[in-house]
Amino acid sequence: MCLLFTTDVCIERRKTGRAPVSIISSYPGISGLERPRITHKNKEKILQIIPQPLFPSMVWSTRFDDHATLNAELMKLIHQMQEKNPAGVQNTNVKGWQSPNNLQMLPEFNLINQRILQACQRIGESIHFMPNLSYLHQAWVNVSPPGASNKIHYHANCHFSGVYYVSLKAPECGSIYFRDPRVASRMMTYPVTQLSEFTAEEIQMKPEEGRLYVFPGWLEHGVEENRSDRDRVSISFNVLATQQR
Repeated sequence: MCLLFTTDVCIERRKTGRAPVSIISSYPGISGLERPRITHKNKEKILQIIPQPLFPSMVWSTRFDDHATLNAELMKLIHQMQEKNPAGVQNTNVKGWQSPNNLQMLPEFNLINQRILQACQRIGESIHFMPNLSYLHQAWVNVSPPGASNKIHYHANCHFSGVYYVSLKAPECGSIYFRDPRVASRMMTYPVTQLSEFTAEEIQMKPEEGRLYVFPGWLEHGVEENRSDRDRVSISFNVLATQQR
């Protein structure tokens, strides 16, 4: 399976009850980031200003070509899990159901587990992780019926976290949103006419069946309320890269 990370960016402004938000439907990979040049003309002098991103908070994304077949099989397995454990576990989910975080130990979930690890390994290579690392992970299912959401949180003791969308009804199902980790930047907002990934306090990304998002475990995130008439079903995960012994 060849994983291609998106390079297109689409941003729009949206008002929410939390903070100024930009909605991004896709985000560029770090290797494809190009710095725009700002040119000012003052009489005969031309001043070029080159922006240099520092400490970017990356969110990587890909979509599996065979997601329809993959998701149909996953939904069968998830329904079986719910029947065996109707109570589930309670963590950040509000009015939703979560499985125990042991999907990595269940052979029937091998394919999605392999896809997750492959994506994280590719990302690790792109940001110059050491070679020959072991990628260890844990994964769990989220089933969010209408009215359910996930409180903002982060994932400790892992390099990558992420989510894979199995089933949903867009756009009413609710977006995943990320909070700016630069706490000091909240002292003063920018007087802008349009929010962007550089000035928004929160950024939302639209869910899509078959879409995989990967991000640093320390990046705070949550999921909006599901306002559709269908369950929003996803698989979340943590990945830790360790040296082989």
